[in-house]
Amino acid sequence: MKSEGKAKLNAFHAKIFGKNKFKYRYAFTGYALLAPAFILLTVFVVVPLLIAIVRSFFDYRSYADVQKFVGLDNYLTIIRTTSFVNSFLNALLFAVIIVVAQLLLSFSFAHVLKADKSGFGLVTRAIVYIPYLISGVAASIVFLFMTNYGGGLINGILLQLDMKPIAIDMEKTWARVFVILPTLWLGFGYNALVMYAGLINIPKDYYEAATLDGANWWNKLIKITVPSMMNYFLLTIVGLLTGALAMFEIPFMMTGGGPLESTLTPVLYLFNNYRNVLQSSSVTIAGAILVMIIIGTLNSVVFFLVQSKKSEDD
Repeated sequence: MKSEGKAKLNAFHAKIFGKNKFKYRYAFTGYALLAPAFILLTVFVVVPLLIAIVRSFFDYRSYADVQKFVGLDNYLTIIRTTSFVNSFLNALLFAVIIVVAQLLLSFSFAHVLKADKSGFGLVTRAIVYIPYLISGVAASIVFLFMTNYGGGLINGILLQLDMKPIAIDMEKTWARVFVILPTLWLGFGYNALVMYAGLINIPKDYYEAATLDGANWWNKLIKITVPSMMNYFLLTIVGLLTGALAMFEIPFMMTGGGPLESTLTPVLYLFNNYRNVLQSSSVTIAGAILVMIIIGTLNSVVFFLVQSKKSEDD
């Protein structure tokens, strides 16, 4: 009887689901596993984002009985603010320098790691990754000790050489340099290991075939290595671009956005602006949404320009 009942059940499933029988068998389990992540994402990301978007169209003040609808006025206010525009120009400058420098440095160092066949290579990979585990605040404190005008390591060396000390809170160029340097130091190890992972996954057969065809190292780099690394370049560029445009801890700790807003970033500007009790917080929220839109747009452009392809070993 049980066998007959099971046979009828299977026939019923086959009739209802047909070829999709196995497709729906574990659907409940799959949805159950996805549910916690979906709930957390909805509660802590989607809902706050929707609330922020709605609030950006109002003149929101906590002490007011009725919040006034102002449409796009908050967005127009933040766009017309000179400091906000300057902060984006600074962030774009930082992004260009950091992305280019980090790509070149990490890609070059990844080749060194790949070429090192000794046991020291494993130690090197572990050591170079350590800065990535350090917070931006801690790294800023380290560099502040090094760049202190009165007794910092760098200025101490310059004074011993009878050279003029560096005042990063007074000189725009040096202020930007010492915002970029800690950022490069923190991300260098991680990006180098990402590049290293990409290099060791390129099939050796490609290089052997190119060698037989008489290709030199430059031809191999341009025709094999770079095309095979496009997915890794894309990952690195998107991460660096997003990090540079959302930079906060290092300019906040190192320079406070100065001198003369030369190191002010959009997130640092919004942080300072939010504490302005004379201005509606909706203006700050509108600025934050603009930052999100611009970062998303630039990343979409990167995805469009840097065409990633699935690597195939034919």
